[in-house]
Amino acid sequence: MDRPKLTHEARCLIIVAGTVLEGCIEDRAEELAASRSAAEITPEDVENAAKQFFDEGLSDLPALVEQAIDRYKRRSTKAA
Repeated sequence: MDRPKLTHEARCLIIVAGTVLEGCIEDRAEELAASRSAAEITPEDVENAAKQFFDEGLSDLPALVEQAIDRYKRRSTKAA
């Protein structure tokens, strides 16, 4: 059976959700780099940040995604 195709709006919501996860990991990686006074975020910082986020921050993700989706929908409605 073929998979259903995503509508444009559905694809946008997936991107919004992915952006939230990306931001959470990037923020943690930034904190790790800053903690060692580094000028750059390394791949190891990102790997460690992802591990930390999935160990400690994952429970916050549903609410963060829901808020981001709500903001996106409000902006989309205003723009229409």
